[in-house]
Amino acid sequence: MLFLLLNCIFIVSFEKQIYRMTGIKNLKDNVEETIEFRSMNLSEGALNKIKEMKEQDEVEIPNLVTVMMLDNNFDLTNSDFTNYTAKEYQSSYSYKYKRRPNELVELVGYYDTIWSDVVYFPVPESKITKEATIRFENSWLAERTYGGKRFHEGTDIMAGINEPEVYPVISMSDGVVEKMGWLEKGGWRIGIRTKRGAYLYYAHLSSYAKNLKQGDTVIAGELLGYMGNSGYGKEGTTGNFDVHLHVGLYIKTKNNEEESINPYWVLKYLEDKKLSYAY
Repeated sequence: MLFLLLNCIFIVSFEKQIYRMTGIKNLKDNVEETIEFRSMNLSEGALNKIKEMKEQDEVEIPNLVTVMMLDNNFDLTNSDFTNYTAKEYQSSYSYKYKRRPNELVELVGYYDTIWSDVVYFPVPESKITKEATIRFENSWLAERTYGGKRFHEGTDIMAGINEPEVYPVISMSDGVVEKMGWLEKGGWRIGIRTKRGAYLYYAHLSSYAKNLKQGDTVIAGELLGYMGNSGYGKEGTTGNFDVHLHVGLYIKTKNNEEESINPYWVLKYLEDKKLSYAY
């Protein structure tokens, strides 16, 4: 009898350990609205593993990112995944699916919205001007003060040539032009709704592509306009900051129509998926 009791205690303890190790505890209500989820904290190692396993057709990116995030408390910044295998991923995914299928599928759906429609980096490479470089960093939730203290909900792609109308801006995805026009903080901007429902926001443009209008359907790689420095004032204001493209990424959740997501690692994923333009 004592043996059976001890055995039961061991089994329960082991089950709890597996539960913690596999990240099921992170499958909680409205996790997609937490700062941990929204920050999209990946690493170069995690990104390389995502690309590697995707290229080998071993996994779908949303499923893989879901498992990686759950098993690491939504923070992969110190994880390199050098020895991570498809077998380990499948084991972790299966364990969660058997126990919390609805919650797991729902979370995969949010990552699907974020990752599956993007195709190209939003600023093409120049075929003819070597000085036409770009740079960007992870400035998610950095402080901004124009219009009152607030936080940066996007990534700024800075221009090596600090002049408007030099760099073309293209659509990262297929979608529909949902918003277009002036915003005080965003200047001339375009908002594209993707097939899976993400809202991709391109701000501080200097001009729009000819004949582009609200309601148009666009395809990935289609010209949207040109990088500029518009915004921070009344309509038409320019020059209050360096030329750059602000990229925002938003999803719809249970409680919010537009929940901002850090686009930095999505842009890093697309960094080697650039088109080439003659400019």
